[in-house]
Amino acid sequence: MNFVRYYLPLLIHKHEKVIYLDDDVIVQGHGSWSELTKSDIQELFSTNIAPGHAAAFSDDCDLPSTHEMVRSVGMQNTYMGFLDYRKQAIRDLGINPSTCSFNPGVLVANVTEWKHQRITKQLEKWMQRNVEENLYSSTLGGGVAAPPMLIVFHKKHSSINPLWNIRHL
Repeated sequence: MNFVRYYLPLLIHKHEKVIYLDDDVIVQGHGSWSELTKSDIQELFSTNIAPGHAAAFSDDCDLPSTHEMVRSVGMQNTYMGFLDYRKQAIRDLGINPSTCSFNPGVLVANVTEWKHQRITKQLEKWMQRNVEENLYSSTLGGGVAAPPMLIVFHKKHSSINPLWNIRHL
C-alpha cells in the first residue's frame, strides 16, 4: 500500500483534489468523526496548491523542535538520508544532499495537474531506475516509496502546514 499514493490521482476521477494519509498518521481532532471530517480535515483539503504544482507536502525542516529531536536520535531530514549520493545518477540530479526533504506521508494532490505532468509515469521511471542501479534502498530513510517522490517533486511542490505531518514522533 506504500505505492498507492502514486496512483490515487489516476483512480479518482470525480474530484479535483485528493488527500493521502499514510496508514500510521494520527489525526487529532475534537468531537465525533463526522465533525472532524467537516472541520479539521477541511483545512488540509483547502491547502492552496500553486499553479504548475501537482501536490503539496510538509517540509521536514519547518518545525524546530522536531528538527532538534531528529538530530538527537540520528534520523535524517535531508536528501542525504534518502538517496545514495555515491551513485552518478543521483549526483546528476543537482540536488544538494543537505537540502531539507519533505514528508510524503501526508499529501494533497491536484488530480488534473498530476495527470497533465504524468507524475505517475515519472515515479515509475525512478522505481525502475532503482531496480537497475540501486539508487536508494529500504536501508536508507523512508524505504523505497519516498525517494521517487523526493526526486520528482524537488522544488516542484507546494507546502502544507507542517503540523499536519510531524515525522519521527
